Amino acid sequence: MRAMKSLKETVKGFLKMSGHYADSAVYLAEHGYNDEYLKMLAAECESAGSQKEKEEGKALTAQALLFMGRLRDALAAFEQTDITKLTKPVAHVFANNYILCLFLLEKPQRIREVYEEQNKHILSGNSLVMRRTIGIKEYIAKRYENAVTVFIKLLSEPDPRCTLMADICIVRTMLKLDMKERAAEIAELGFGRYIGMGDITAEVNRLRLMINAVPRKGGSGGKKKKRK
Repeated sequence: MRAMKSLKETVKGFLKMSGHYADSAVYLAEHGYNDEYLKMLAAECESAGSQKEKEEGKALTAQALLFMGRLRDALAAFEQTDITKLTKPVAHVFANNYILCLFLLEKPQRIREVYEEQNKHILSGNSLVMRRTIGIKEYIAKRYENAVTVFIKLLSEPDPRCTLMADICIVRTMLKLDMKERAAEIAELGFGRYIGMGDITAEVNRLRLMINAVPRKGGSGGKKKKRK
């Protein structure tokens, strides 16, 4: 038991993790997002000593639900978190991931509202998640070429936990531009990592169907052949 505790403290020190949510952060680093991580967060949130710590727990929970593919649960958690109680770095990541959740759920009007409301948090750092939000903003403004440029640059960045989801963003955008062949290449390279992720798996499957859809000849307005 003492050796296990010592190992945990060593991992914390190596990863420079401290604060009320340090134990769950260590678990996340080792195991990724799963139900056990959510349980640990819930316990830590319950024992939080201040409102600031409680809101941080809510923010972490919202993002865990997002990356597990439970998008509707995640959206509810995002909306229940008081961003004004979060530290600047936490608020920055939280606000940008909130935008991603809305994008995956195809809620453009709410994206516009959150972008305006949380602008100072979203743009507070030149991070990868902020750049992704800029691409999403271009997408909902129907400036698809600009959005593709942003997302392509993101694809070259390391994303070991799939938290950027730039490939999903770019495939959705390329389909708007009828770039099916290029979208198919990107989907083939990255979509396999989204297995068992609930709503996110459903979304990548939907995008695959759109890539493989064969255009109907003559469209829906073609004349029907008369029977003899």
